[in-house]
Amino acid sequence: MTIPMGYRKIAADLHARIQQGEYPPESRLPTYAELAQLYSASISTVQRAVMLLQAQGIIVGVQGAGLYVAEAPPT
Repeated sequence: MTIPMGYRKIAADLHARIQQGEYPPESRLPTYAELAQLYSASISTVQRAVMLLQAQGIIVGVQGAGLYVAEAPPT
């Protein structure tokens, strides 16, 4: 059994993946459902993590089109 991650840990891991180039600038991120499965977390937990990264300017949400890495994510 895997232990689900909290939203802050998910946000930190996504940020690290972005910094390492797994998700380059302007690339589309997986859906909420895919991220929830990846992190063994609920969709609401993933949404909180994404909202945290959006507030930091790392991720941009486009209504109806998905989540994207910002053009020049802050370091």
